[in-house]
Amino acid sequence: MTGWARSNFGDHRDGFDTLHAGLTVELMSTPREHLQVCRADDRVADVIEQNIQNYDYLPVVRSVSDLKILGLFHTKALPAGALQGDSVAQNLIPLSEDTIIGADSSILEFVSDADQKPCRLVVSGASIVGLVSLSDLQRLPVRAALFALITGFEITLLIAIRKWYRDEEEWLSSLSEGRREILEQQKAAALARDTLVEALLFTQFSDKKQLVLKKYRGKRSKASLKDALNKIERLRNFVAHANDYAPSPEQATEVCAVVRSLVELRSDISVLVSDQ
Repeated sequence: MTGWARSNFGDHRDGFDTLHAGLTVELMSTPREHLQVCRADDRVADVIEQNIQNYDYLPVVRSVSDLKILGLFHTKALPAGALQGDSVAQNLIPLSEDTIIGADSSILEFVSDADQKPCRLVVSGASIVGLVSLSDLQRLPVRAALFALITGFEITLLIAIRKWYRDEEEWLSSLSEGRREILEQQKAAALARDTLVEALLFTQFSDKKQLVLKKYRGKRSKASLKDALNKIERLRNFVAHANDYAPSPEQATEVCAVVRSLVELRSDISVLVSDQ
C-alpha cells in the first residue's frame, strides 16, 4: 500500500502566503493605456454624457497636453450641491492612500476592502500604471485567488477536525447516516485500489462545516459561525462551478464581506487549534 494520499496540511501556511503574494493586483487591473479618462476642465454634464460605457469612476488628467493623473471622478455620485455645469476639477477625488494601491499588492488585499474603496489607481514605482475597481472582481485572476483562499480555509477546517476529534469513529458518528455510508464506500473503493487514505479527505465542505460547528469553542456565537460558514460555502460553490459570484455591485460587496469573515475565522480557528 502507498501512503501518499494524506498531505502534510500542518505546514501549508508558507506556501499559502507565497501563492497569494504571486496573485497581484496588476494581474486584474486595466492597463493605463486602455483607460478612459476625462480632463480637469471638462464639464461634468459633458463627461457623463460621453461615458457610454457607464464607468463608475474615471481617472482625471490635467489637460489634453498634460496627461498626469490628478485623481478620480465618480460619475455616479456627485457631491451634494454639485451642478452638471461645474468642472470635473470641482468634483475631483484627489490622489490619496485611499485611492491608490501597489501593483505588487495581493489581489486579496484589494478584495478585502474593495466595498469600502471600490476604485484604486494602481501604482508601480513613481508611476500610475492602471486601475482596479469593484467591477473587476469576476476577472480570472480574482477567481483563482478566491479559490486558493477557500481551499486554504478548508485545509484549516481539516486540521481543526483532526485536533478536536479523538479519532475517525468519533467524527463519523457526528454526521448523518447517509453521509457516513457514502464516506465509507469512498474509503473502501480507495483501499481496493491499494491506496491508503483517511475518510476525512473525502468529506465535503458541508461535512466539515457540521463537524467544526459541533466542536468550535471560539469567540463567535454558534449562530454567527453557522451564518459565516454558510456564506463561505455559497461563495465556494459559485467559484468552484465557474458561476458568476459578483455580477452586481451588491453581490460584489457581499464577496468582500465574506472574504473578510473567512480571513478572520481562519485566524480564529488556527489560534484555537494551536492553543490546544
